[in-house]
This record gives sequence, structure tokens and C-alpha cells, in this order.
Amino acid sequence: MPIADYKPTDDSWKGVTRRSFVGERGESPLFHLRYFEIEKGGYTTLEQHQHEHVVVCVRGKGEAVLGCRTIEMGFGDVVYVAPNDAHQFRNDERDEPFGFFCIVNAERDRPREAEANFCPICD
Repeated sequence: MPIADYKPTDDSWKGVTRRSFVGERGESPLFHLRYFEIEKGGYTTLEQHQHEHVVVCVRGKGEAVLGCRTIEMGFGDVVYVAPNDAHQFRNDERDEPFGFFCIVNAERDRPREAEANFCPICD
């Protein structure tokens, strides 16, 4: 699988690569399976969207930020991201990359940047 940048380069993310395993080579599944890897000090965009997805950690350790909660993740841990949940994945100071699979609907809306500390439950 070819390694790609997580997104077009901007200041909303750092040190993240992406590989697509299912869904971008002419298959017709209802889902896409992607693998992301975050290097030490890296993070994904803090974003939200209408679609849900599931993240499964398979390498190293990291953090999942869901609204106002931070969840430590290690091998085998699973996080469900509900529709409109502001979320971000981080590898703050760990030496090993934080790698995870992301299972997402094939047909989905585009993510949009979320406000820091946005949490509809807490606010």
C-alpha cells in the first residue's frame, strides 16, 4: 500500500501518514479501511463531521480527544466517534509511532475543523 500524506499540508496537523487498504482502488464496499500513523509530537486535525467511524489502535500508544475527554489508547483499544463529535488523535511524546485503523462509511461528508474544547455534552 502506498503511503500518502494525511491531508494537504496546512497547520492543522503534523506528522501523520495515511494508507488506504479498502475503498480507493475500484472496490465497491460500503466502507473504507484506512491506516494512519502519527509520529512523535504529531497530531491529526481537530475536526468534526456528520459520519461516524471506528478507530482501532494496532501500534504504539496515543490519545484520542473526543470533545472535552481525552482517552489513552494502546494496542487493541477501540474508539467510536459519533456523528458531530469533535475529535483528534495525538502522539505527544512517545518514541514509537501511534498507528491505527480507521473504518469509515464509503459515502460520507467532508470533515470541517472544530473549535478547541468543543463539547456539546459539556457546554
